[in-house]
Amino acid sequence: MGHDLSVVAENLRAPVYIYSFKRVTENLKRLRDSFSGPLHIHFAVKTNSNRELLSRLKNAGVGLDVVSGGEVARALECGFKGQDILFSGVAKTVEEINFSLENKIRLFNVESPQELVRIGELARGKKLRASVSFRLNPNVNPKTHPYITTGFKENKFGMDKSFLPELLEILGRFKDSLELTALDFHIGSQLFKIKPFEEALKKSIPLFEDLRGRGFNLKSFDIGGGIGVPYNNEKPFDLKSYGKTVEKYLRPLGCDIVCEPGRFLLADAGVLLTQVEYIKKTPYKSFVIVNTGMHHLMRPALYQAYHSIKPVIQNKGVARKVDVVGPICESSDFLAKDRKLPALKQGEFLAICDVGAYGFVMASDYNLHPKPREIFVD
Repeated sequence: MGHDLSVVAENLRAPVYIYSFKRVTENLKRLRDSFSGPLHIHFAVKTNSNRELLSRLKNAGVGLDVVSGGEVARALECGFKGQDILFSGVAKTVEEINFSLENKIRLFNVESPQELVRIGELARGKKLRASVSFRLNPNVNPKTHPYITTGFKENKFGMDKSFLPELLEILGRFKDSLELTALDFHIGSQLFKIKPFEEALKKSIPLFEDLRGRGFNLKSFDIGGGIGVPYNNEKPFDLKSYGKTVEKYLRPLGCDIVCEPGRFLLADAGVLLTQVEYIKKTPYKSFVIVNTGMHHLMRPALYQAYHSIKPVIQNKGVARKVDVVGPICESSDFLAKDRKLPALKQGEFLAICDVGAYGFVMASDYNLHPKPREIFVD
């Protein structure tokens, strides 16, 4: 981050989420530079909905991908216009759709025929014409964690080509209130290979061309997000090959290329600062008990996810295996298991790394512990 976290720790105490927007802008530039032509970026708000962050992203020329009415409201609070917002998600309510229509959002990413009917009826009632995109399920297995796979046949997301006759019939019924302007897919998160994206494109482009042939004015193709972040020394995602592959398939269509990054922009831009409360040694285990846990960072408990943990003030003590655990009355409340860390003392500060995405947004006040603060070091 380029900042002395020991100073921050002493001034603010812990736990606290600390973000560097400088790192966010560096990641944003890397993504844009991987494409030779225009790329329309819509940040996935579900990864981090901090108001300061969203306001800064707006100033950086980024749009938003939202998955709830609450996220639509947050976007508007932060100065985004309706035309900056894409609305995804499988369970859009009447209230959420009405609110989005009233604020003239850019596009609904539709995930089921019943949703398409609901949007058509509500738009008709308001004498509006809603722009919609079909979220495709291309049945691609990205071989990532099963909880973050979203484009496989067994997932709840999107629709395969068998839905097309019904979707066309609904569009015909609601010509006055629905306009199909795009296709999109999102096949999963934490992808490190280009092949799944290429397979999804190959499966989806024939439908894009078919719909254009039927007279639909498809203006954009949304390739979702999913770019993998190396939490534990994984081989970094090849951004240049990604950009070349996407452009190879989509530039000939003459459509806008849209993507929805979240984790890629934010993960390594954040740390969670915590303080050691106790060191507990048993005949079987050594525990480092800290003042944060699964209630502040859910990923280790939910996904068995790895986050590197570093002492804020480095020491040269002999590394020993410990479990880093929190205050919650659950055995699942751990941040690391059997992790080698240098000898630690009560009162020391630790930095849990790469928590800018899916960190604070999943935090709770379970056991009535207060949520951490969030600050930008710059």
